[in-house]
Amino acid sequence: MDPIAIELAREEHLADIPGIELAGATLFAEADLPQEIRHRVTAATDLRDALNASRIWVAVHQSRQTVGFAMAEVVDRQAYLTELDVLPEFGRQGIGSRLVRAVAEWAKTCDFDSLSLITFRHLPWNAPFYEKLGFFIIDSAEHGPELVGLMEEERQVGINMNNRVAMKLKI
Repeated sequence: MDPIAIELAREEHLADIPGIELAGATLFAEADLPQEIRHRVTAATDLRDALNASRIWVAVHQSRQTVGFAMAEVVDRQAYLTELDVLPEFGRQGIGSRLVRAVAEWAKTCDFDSLSLITFRHLPWNAPFYEKLGFFIIDSAEHGPELVGLMEEERQVGINMNNRVAMKLKI
């Protein structure tokens, strides 16, 4: 029996998500995730909006501990993976892949053509991880205005955009 279940988040999962985000942030060097933003988490209102729209999934251990989550939204009229985090002690067990597949299935069900995201190009658990799942890097000429805006927000908070890349998965 699989000790991890992937499911749509429920109200009781929302309180666990900030801790998962903070734990995930510890995996990043300060050069990638500057100290000023290292302790930022998704706003409670954004989590609630995603919950109400069925756009947030959790990985739940058989002990009922929430060990990971994925959140999606719509960007440039396509599905977009906003956030994916797994508690470091549960990493490298396929949980992240399963969460991404849940988001991709949602995108397919909603008749989107693709699922996109922004990630670090040089970290093995970022762009190379997504490439193994079928994502490919998209050229900046293919970035829609909302995606460009998201990348600009990242630049403004101090993320080195030379290390960032937009990727897409055809659904």
